[in-house]
Amino acid sequence: MDPRGMRPGPPLLLLLLLLLACLLTLTGGGRVEVPRTVTAVLGQDVVLPCRYRAQEQEQVVQVTWLKRGGPGAAPAEVAVLNPQHGEHVQEPFAGRVLRHGHGDLEDGDILLRNAVQGDEGDYECHLITFPMGNFEGRLTLRVLVPPLPILNPGPPLEEGQGRTLAASCTAEGSPVPSVRWETEVRGTNATRRSAHARSASVTSEFFLVPGRSMNGKSLTCVVAHPGLRHEKRITHLLSVAYLSDASVLGHTAEWQEGMEGAALTCLGDGNPPPTYNWTRVDAPLPAGVRAKGDTLLFQRPLAVADAGDYVCRVSNRVAAKEARANVSIRGRATEDTVRRVDLVSASVVVVGVIAAVLLCVLVIVVVVMTLYHKRKTQRISEKYEEELTLTRENSIRRLHSSHSSDPRAQLEETLQLRTESRQGSLRGDSLRGDSLRADSLRADSLRGDSLRGTSICSAMSEEPEGRSYSTLSTVREIETQTDVPVVPVVPAPPPAPGGKEAKEEEEEGGGGGDPIKQAMTHFVQENGMLQAKPSSNGIYINGRGHLV
Repeated sequence: MDPRGMRPGPPLLLLLLLLLACLLTLTGGGRVEVPRTVTAVLGQDVVLPCRYRAQEQEQVVQVTWLKRGGPGAAPAEVAVLNPQHGEHVQEPFAGRVLRHGHGDLEDGDILLRNAVQGDEGDYECHLITFPMGNFEGRLTLRVLVPPLPILNPGPPLEEGQGRTLAASCTAEGSPVPSVRWETEVRGTNATRRSAHARSASVTSEFFLVPGRSMNGKSLTCVVAHPGLRHEKRITHLLSVAYLSDASVLGHTAEWQEGMEGAALTCLGDGNPPPTYNWTRVDAPLPAGVRAKGDTLLFQRPLAVADAGDYVCRVSNRVAAKEARANVSIRGRATEDTVRRVDLVSASVVVVGVIAAVLLCVLVIVVVVMTLYHKRKTQRISEKYEEELTLTRENSIRRLHSSHSSDPRAQLEETLQLRTESRQGSLRGDSLRGDSLRADSLRADSLRGDSLRGTSICSAMSEEPEGRSYSTLSTVREIETQTDVPVVPVVPAPPPAPGGKEAKEEEEEGGGGGDPIKQAMTHFVQENGMLQAKPSSNGIYINGRGHLV
């Protein structure tokens, strides 16, 4: 049955209903709850809500959905919901619109399945209630068209090119999507947009300067859109063609005749992978030598004839490069010579080390001996000073005893001093030698001369202080160095009459005159020292000036 026939036919009834609705509106009634905007995703189902909040004893009789057209166009009916006569859907929504709720028509929601871009527009929900009359609500349906991004690689990349397009990414949708790039490669991007009837497209291009470090790096296009639950990503791996420099490894100075397992390796990297070619300068490869990829194998023991320049050529579609290795092989004779040279060098080193050790030992011995002799000399000097001090005491004692007039007492004192002097000389060092003995003889002569009388010693004791101490110090030094047996005094022969010696004895025996002058007649000054004159009393002076 046509739902339009269900409407009241007579105009009077309609007029009454309208008047009743106006009265209810003035006095208060229910309300329609409809959202302003509903969003659908292309190809997915969407619910168009329309609910009525009825008052007591109020009932919804019918719900009608309309779609508004363009400006000046009449609304198109979509569906009519009636509790008695069921649901009626108009074309082109047949099979795609269903009632979403159950029970009373207060819930007038409908379900639109498999939404398309043509479903976009404004929709009206009309409700007829009894006894309150008609109510309506409006909403706008938006159909989102999610983008399907496409990534297009740029032209082949080669090292050394300038700014080049690496890839472009295009995304079309409604509303317009956003496109961005994620990569660790340095570059720039440019974006352009274009609009269509129901959508818009965006294209982003990524530019870079190719380098070998970019080879194998990822370049990702990221697309965002309201119709997508998650961002869409498309990843592109960059491919940069290049060829690195070549080099040859493996040869060392240890290569010698008879060595086994020798090989040369060619290093070269590139994209696409390079090929390797081995040659020999001015000669073919030796027999038993085979090239296997980047390695040149010597499948037999080395020979001297294998020496020479070997060349490795590395090439791909980008470029070709070469590396050269000069191979030298030592002969067995050369090896023996090197060994002998090494032995001689080692011997020289050992001799040098031994010489250095001996030199160090010699220096140590010299230093030790120097310190030893220095300490020994110091000890001798200390002993000498000690003996000198003792001798000075004995000399002073002898001078004091010389004032006595008794010759016998003087003789005993002299003998006692000689004994003490002899004991002191025994404590001295035997190194003082003949010079000390000579000085001792000189001192004995002085002591013998002093026995001739007290007049000389008395005269010397009465001399000025400076001259007396210089003479006494000479006598004391002589006494400390001698150990000569006492020589007895020989009596003088009878004086010749009228001779010179008689006159001297008379001068010596005379009691008149100055005693200092009389004493000085028995001495003579030579080289700053007083020495006894020769006399007839048995004491004489030898050729060296020593007293005997």
